[in-house]
Amino acid sequence: MVVGGQCRKVGKTSLVVDLIRAFPRARWTAVKITPYTDGGCPVRGSRCKCAPNRHTFAIREEKDRSGESDTSRFLVAGAERALWVQSKEGRVTDALALLATKLSKAGNVIVESDSLTKLWKPDLYLIVLDSRRDDFKASARSALRVADAFVRRSPAHGSRARKAARGGSVSFLQPLGRRLPEGLQRFVMRRLGAGKHLT
Repeated sequence: MVVGGQCRKVGKTSLVVDLIRAFPRARWTAVKITPYTDGGCPVRGSRCKCAPNRHTFAIREEKDRSGESDTSRFLVAGAERALWVQSKEGRVTDALALLATKLSKAGNVIVESDSLTKLWKPDLYLIVLDSRRDDFKASARSALRVADAFVRRSPAHGSRARKAARGGSVSFLQPLGRRLPEGLQRFVMRRLGAGKHLT
């Protein structure tokens, strides 16, 4: 399953956490994919001045259970494993072979990413929308047509998020901090439950 969102800080990580908690027997491996933005490289940090084609990605396994980082929150919620994939801009494809190897024995996989659906076809793709926010990433906009469902953080009453939520896919309202809607839980069970032991 992949969780994307219209923009930063819209609650993608919170939705991943809620889904992990909702299906505690699913043996989740949770993955967060982000671009590396510190001006250096994802392997050696900002002091590394490597060439654009060198050190293009890093995959780190989270061990900390303090809940202070997003991947740590995945573990606290009940994921068996949590991975953080960082890549140089436009180089996430370089990480996919190694990521696939690391996921080969996973029970169920949930990925927080806006770019992955262009490269892999998930069994289920959810997009988080908030009609109170005007910003809308190009990657999220282009993915709207392949979304299986929308999770709205506010009632759909304006902006591009409202239009997106009317695009024909199923839509669920879950303000940040509220319980995962039972309808969304049933939807996930119908789409992923058969043979995958989500409950």
